[in-house]
Amino acid sequence: MAKQPTAKVSVTALGQVRIFSPLTEEELAVLAENCSWSRHEAASEVLAQNAPCDEVYFICSGRVSAKTFSDAGKEITFAELVQGDVFGELSALDGEPRSSFVVTLEESLLAALPARVFNEFLDSHPKVMRALMVELTGRLRRADEKVFEFSTLNTSNRIHAELLRLASMHPAQNGAVEITSPPTHADLASRTNTTRESVTRTLNQLKQGGLIEATRQCLTIFDPDALTKLIRDSEAD
Repeated sequence: MAKQPTAKVSVTALGQVRIFSPLTEEELAVLAENCSWSRHEAASEVLAQNAPCDEVYFICSGRVSAKTFSDAGKEITFAELVQGDVFGELSALDGEPRSSFVVTLEESLLAALPARVFNEFLDSHPKVMRALMVELTGRLRRADEKVFEFSTLNTSNRIHAELLRLASMHPAQNGAVEITSPPTHADLASRTNTTRESVTRTLNQLKQGGLIEATRQCLTIFDPDALTKLIRDSEAD
């Protein structure tokens, strides 16, 4: 468990959380006093699926993954969350157990509020409530996109679509996008409901076609529009 940050540091950290953007520094300072803080190493489990609702978490730095496992042990990734995101809010809102495991992908600093305090805060800060609604709407839209992809796209195209989704989170330079801290083949497989072998095969095809370059440190997509065209051409067949 990390030490409680200084007032200035905690306000700055919470100020990076998107749903708190409507708050003043004074309001952030009051909120920070009610938070507990924890620093987690990479590959640490933060939440367990089906655990009781007790806290809502805010990512002040780092990255986490929300995932579940089938009865056969297959890993399925719902989402990757980064600095500025919130998780655990669904259980706080409806009182149901956690819907997924949350595991850190890198060292992460998290702030947490008890579920009761979080709900009381939303009641007294309608602008934050609206910001949370917008956040959840975005997640629902992305979930709808994935349902559509799983229903209509073949294995390779699902991987192409996931690469485009990752690319959209990074700035383009001269048409190319560099994804630092890229997902592993196992991560891509769990996000696209396929296998590591299929991911490896698809990425090798893209490398041979000059569309991507991949190392452990960076995945470069040279022409995102070409990936989009691969998906559209497949849909037209």
